[in-house]
Amino acid sequence: MQLFELCSNLAAMDGRLPTTIQEAEALVLALYEPAPPEAIARIQEVLHRLQRSSSGWWIARDLLSHNDDKVKFFGALTLIVKLNTESSSLDSNDASELLQSLVGWFVKSLDDGSGALVIRKLSSALVTFFLHFPTRWESCIRHLCWSLSEGAHLSQERISPTSDLSGLLQSLHPRKLQAALWFSGTLVDESSKVEMNSAKHSGLYNSLMSNAPDALALMSYVLNHGTFADPADSSIRRDSMTCLQSWVWFSQRVSSQNDELVASLRTLIQPAIVALGDEDLYEVAVELLADVLSNYSVFLTESHYESLFSLFETQWSHERYRRLVEGDFEFDSIQYGQLMISLGDSKVQSLIHSVDNRSSNFLARLRGLLSAHGYPVSEDKIFVPALEFWSTYVETLTDCIYSDSDSKAWVSSATSHVLEAVSTVWRRVGYPPPSVLASWDSADRAGFGDARKDVADLLQSTFTVTGPPLISTFANLTLQSMSPNSWPDLEAAAFCLGSLAECVSGDAGCDDTLRAVFSSPLFELLQASREIMPGRTRQTCISLIERYSDYFERESQSLPAALTLLFSVLNDPHLAGSAARSIQRLCFSSRSVLAPEASAFLGQYQSITSQGQLDCLASERILGAIAAVIQAVSPDDERLDRLEVLLSFIEHDARRAIRLLSMPLGSPEFQGECDTHRCSFLSELSELPLHMALKSLRGLISIGKGLQAPGDLPLDLDSEREHIFVDQGSRLGQIQSRIMSVIVELQASFPRSGEVAESICNVFKTGFSESETGPFVFPPQLICDYLAQQASEVPRIGLFVSTACSFLSSLRNLKRNDVEGIRTKLLRWVIGLLRQLPEPENDTELAQNGIEFTNRLVSREPTALFRPECLPLAEYFFVYALRVLDGREPLPKAAAADFWACFQPWSL
Repeated sequence: MQLFELCSNLAAMDGRLPTTIQEAEALVLALYEPAPPEAIARIQEVLHRLQRSSSGWWIARDLLSHNDDKVKFFGALTLIVKLNTESSSLDSNDASELLQSLVGWFVKSLDDGSGALVIRKLSSALVTFFLHFPTRWESCIRHLCWSLSEGAHLSQERISPTSDLSGLLQSLHPRKLQAALWFSGTLVDESSKVEMNSAKHSGLYNSLMSNAPDALALMSYVLNHGTFADPADSSIRRDSMTCLQSWVWFSQRVSSQNDELVASLRTLIQPAIVALGDEDLYEVAVELLADVLSNYSVFLTESHYESLFSLFETQWSHERYRRLVEGDFEFDSIQYGQLMISLGDSKVQSLIHSVDNRSSNFLARLRGLLSAHGYPVSEDKIFVPALEFWSTYVETLTDCIYSDSDSKAWVSSATSHVLEAVSTVWRRVGYPPPSVLASWDSADRAGFGDARKDVADLLQSTFTVTGPPLISTFANLTLQSMSPNSWPDLEAAAFCLGSLAECVSGDAGCDDTLRAVFSSPLFELLQASREIMPGRTRQTCISLIERYSDYFERESQSLPAALTLLFSVLNDPHLAGSAARSIQRLCFSSRSVLAPEASAFLGQYQSITSQGQLDCLASERILGAIAAVIQAVSPDDERLDRLEVLLSFIEHDARRAIRLLSMPLGSPEFQGECDTHRCSFLSELSELPLHMALKSLRGLISIGKGLQAPGDLPLDLDSEREHIFVDQGSRLGQIQSRIMSVIVELQASFPRSGEVAESICNVFKTGFSESETGPFVFPPQLICDYLAQQASEVPRIGLFVSTACSFLSSLRNLKRNDVEGIRTKLLRWVIGLLRQLPEPENDTELAQNGIEFTNRLVSREPTALFRPECLPLAEYFFVYALRVLDGREPLPKAAAADFWACFQPWSL
C-alpha cells in the first residue's frame, strides 16, 4: 500500500483503529518509509492505541507470522506492551497458551532466519512473561534450551530438572546457543530492575535463583568450549562474557543472601582473563574485568589477582604497554591502560606495603602512563586516569602512615614511588605553544585546565607525606628554568610551586626557600622579558606573589620589588586582573609597612590611568589598595592630603560620565572618549556614560572598604557613645561633601539605572561598620534624610530600604535620644512606600525589605510602633503583614512570617 494511499485511508478512518491484519501490517511498514513528521506521528499514535486495544493480542500473533522482520519486531513489542498492561487479566490457561506461543515463535524465528533484532525482542518478551509469571516458568533457561534442541515448544513436564544440560548444549547450533545467552543476560538484567521483596513480585527471587545453575552451565560451556568452527561464531563467546557481566552484577546485589552464586560465578573469571589474549574477545573481556576491578573488587580471589599480575608480565602485555605510551590512544589501547589502573586501584594498599620486585615494576609501569606521548587530554587520553590512580595512591599512603603503628619499613619505598611520579608529572602540565593551544577545542582546553588542577591536588596530598622538601624541589626547578630555552619548564615549575602555597600558609618554615626564589633575578626577568617570554609564563610566575602573599607580609623587605613588578604589568590586559588582586591583598595586609609609599602609589596610579590602559575591575582594586595604605598614614593632615588626591580620580570619572551624556553618540568627541577608555566589561559604546558612572561609584565603594579599620583592632561593642559630628567646614567634612556630591549628581544624571542605585547603597554601607569618624561615616541625620527622600519610582527602591535596615544596626551604640527621631522618620518613609504599592507582588523586593526593616526596628525597640504618632502606621502595617502571609511570593511571605514570630512575644 502506497504511503499516500495509507495516509488517505487514515484520514478516512477518522481515528478508528485498523480492522484487518493487512491494515496493521501496512501501518508498521509505513513507519520505515520516508514521510512528513506529522504523518509518522499520526501512524505512531494509531499503532500505540492498537497495542493497547483489546485486539492487540491477536494482532501481535498475526504480525509474528509475517515474513518481514520489521513487522515481527512490532509484534513482539506489542506482546511486551500487553504483558506489562494486562497480564493480571490472564488466567492460568491463557498464560500457559501464551508461553507456548512465545517459545514457539522464538524457536521458529531462529530456524527461519529472522534477524537478531527480532530474536532479541522476542527474548525480551519471554523475560517479560517470566517477570509477571515467575512460578509458571521456574526452569525457564533449561526449558528454553530443550525447546531449542527439539525445534519446537516442549512441554515443561517432559524436562527433568536433574538431567545434564552440558550434553544438550553440545547439540545446539551456535546461533541457538547465542539466543539462549541473550535470554539469560536479559533475564538477569531485567530482574535486577525489579524490587524483588515487593508483594507484586513475590517468588521472583527464588525462581530466578533456581535458574542460576543452568545459566552457569550455559556460560561455562561456551567460555570453555574453545573456538567454534566458524570464526564468525566467536561473537557467541563475547555474548557469554556479556551475560557473565550481568550475572556478576546481580550477584553483587544479592551477595549477602547467596554465597553459592558468587562462588560459582568466580569459576568463570579465569576464562575471561585468558580471553584477553584473544583478539576477537579482548574488548568484551577487558571491559568485564576492568568493571569488576573498579566496582566489585572483592568478587575476585587472590588467584584471580595473581593471574592478572602475571598477565602484565607477559610479552603480550609489554607490547600493548609500549603501543600505549608511544601514543596509540585507540579505544582498545585505552582499555588496556584502564585495566592496569583498575588493578592498581583495587590492590593499592597491597602495592603500598609491598617492596618486592613485582610490585615495584608494576608501579613503575603505572608511573610510565603519566609520560605517554602527546599533550594531556587533547592527545594523551590515559594521563588523567593515571593521575587519578596516583592521587588515590598518595591519599591511601597518608592514611596508612598515620594509622599503622607497626614497623614502617615500606614507607620509604612507597614515598620514593610518589616522588618519582611527581618528578614525571610536573612537566606534563606546562602549557603548549599558543599555536597548539589555539588548535584545541573548548573541551580540550577545559580538560587540560582540569588536569592541571588535579596535578595541584596531587602535589598538595604529596606534601602531607614529604613536607617542606617538596617546596624546595619546585623552588629549585623554578630557579633552574629561568632561561629563554626553558619557558615551558618555568611555567610548569612555577605553577607547581604556587599550588603548594596553601600547604605552608602562615608557616615561616619555608621562608628561606621562598626567599631564594623571590630575591633571585625572577622579578627583573619578568619585567625585562615581556617581549620574549610567553604571556602564560609571565602570568603564572606573577601569580606566585598573590599565592605567597603571607610570605611578603612577613618579609616586608621583599614588598617593594614585588609591588614594583605588579604595578609594571598593570598595562597588560592578560595580567592586570591578577596583578591588581595581588596589589590589593598585599596593601590590605601590609598597610602599616607601606604607608610611607602612599604618595608613590598615587603617582603610579595616575601614570597608568592617564594612558587609559586599566580596565574598571583592576582600577577598583587598585583604588581600594591605595585607600588601605592611606588609612595607615599619619598624621591626619598627611592622610587627608593623600585621600583628596585619591578622591580626585573618582570625581574625574564622575564628571566624565556626566559630560558624555551630553555628547551625541557619533560625535568626534564621544569617539575620542571611547578611544581613551579600555575595559573588557564595556560591550556597547552607547553604554559608556553609564559605564563611567558605575566605575566612579564602584571606585568609591572600593575606597570605602580600603579605609575601614583593620579587622584585628579591638572594638568596644557595649559602650554607649555620643556621635561626634564632623564639622562640615573641616577638611574631613569637605571630603564627605565631595563624596556626597558625586553620589547626588550621578543619581540625578542616571535616575533610571538600578545599578547606580545599588552602587549608591553600597557606598553608604562601607561606613556603617565603622566605630570612628571617617570619610564614609556620614552624620546619621544626613543618611536618614537622603534615604527618606527616595520616592517609590526610584529604581530598586527596595535596595534603599534594605540599606535602611543596615543603617539601623549601625545606630546601636548611639544614645537613645539621638536615634528616636531617625527611626520614626525612616519608619514613616518605609510604610509610606508600602502604602503606594497596589499589591505586594508588584515589587517583591520592596515588600520583603519593608517588612524586614519594621521587624528589625521592633526587635531593637519594641515600643517604636506604639508611640502616639506611629499608631496609624502600625495599624496599616499589621494589616499589610497579614495580607502578605496570604500572598504567593515566597520571600515577602517568609519575611512576614518572621515578623509575626518575632512580634508575638512582645505583644503578650
